[in-house]
Amino acid sequence: MSKRSATETILGYVYQFDYSILKILNLDDLDDSITVEGVEDVDIKTIDEEIATQCKYYAKTEYNHSIIAKPLRLMLDHFKQVKEGKKKQVQYYLYGHYKSGQEKLVLPITIDF
Repeated sequence: MSKRSATETILGYVYQFDYSILKILNLDDLDDSITVEGVEDVDIKTIDEEIATQCKYYAKTEYNHSIIAKPLRLMLDHFKQVKEGKKKQVQYYLYGHYKSGQEKLVLPITIDF
């Protein structure tokens, strides 16, 4: 029988909230806002733009493209809905922490990728 633990999940939420707090402290204007669990994990709205950031915390996992595949598909689905006029345009970011392997991700991500 496997040992069940929510420790990694809780650390993921702590990582997400730490990121949110950092972004709150760096807001430029009192009218800017942050939404936790909006379009993505952390959404930032300013007068000029909306940013949707997905936060991933995998401290025990080596980065592989398959790990970010689902969040990227969700962002692409939202982007499709934007193009169909169903959702509002946002900038997408994926912010992650991995044990190792980050050098495998070459930015910017292209269509060929």
